[in-house]
Amino acid sequence: MFSEKMNRPIGICIFQNKVFVIQLYGHCINKYELEGKLIKSVGSKGNGEAQFDVPLGLDVSNRNSNVYVCDFQNKRVQILTQELKFHSMLGIDLFKYTRDVKVTRDRVLVLDDSGPCMFVFNSDHVLTNRLITRGDGKQTNFPLRFDIDRDYNIIMSDYNNHCVYVFNQEGEQIHKFGKEGQGNGEFINPCGIALDSTGHIIVACHKNTNCLQFF
Repeated sequence: MFSEKMNRPIGICIFQNKVFVIQLYGHCINKYELEGKLIKSVGSKGNGEAQFDVPLGLDVSNRNSNVYVCDFQNKRVQILTQELKFHSMLGIDLFKYTRDVKVTRDRVLVLDDSGPCMFVFNSDHVLTNRLITRGDGKQTNFPLRFDIDRDYNIIMSDYNNHCVYVFNQEGEQIHKFGKEGQGNGEFINPCGIALDSTGHIIVACHKNTNCLQFF
């Protein structure tokens, strides 16, 4: 589909009929037309503006169309315009290792490796809360991706616990499903997670043969 070879694509977001893709080892972000034609690519390995060192999660703001990118090794979130020009940075001297980011109408949530922890910012990028995400009375074990439902609950894949947790806005666990295995409702290293327009949860696994499951 896409017009050129990628170097381990690891994150994707579709916004206003444009596709944004992270290339992990390319340390860059690509923007495509829906049919796969490359519009623009930005980034190289480094710690400057619009440079990345292991970019992971990304999301696009419906409020201003800015692109938020987790810059894992640089311990920050970079914010680009929809044209992939550098705009600003988030979380300097705050994050440990950023893994995923989601932008809602009035909040920016960043999953970080410190805790693990969810940092919550308002729309002006002021830190308003820090949620320690714990499951079953203990700390989660390598949460990798998350999404947010219409009630602002956090749905998070836990790579090493082989399950999916659901937390409320305060970071309290309200549900958990999945266990290690290859049957229906079982996971081996769940990684990608998303909600469709009806609220169904879609989970992609790293090692399962049934790599996509719907709930």
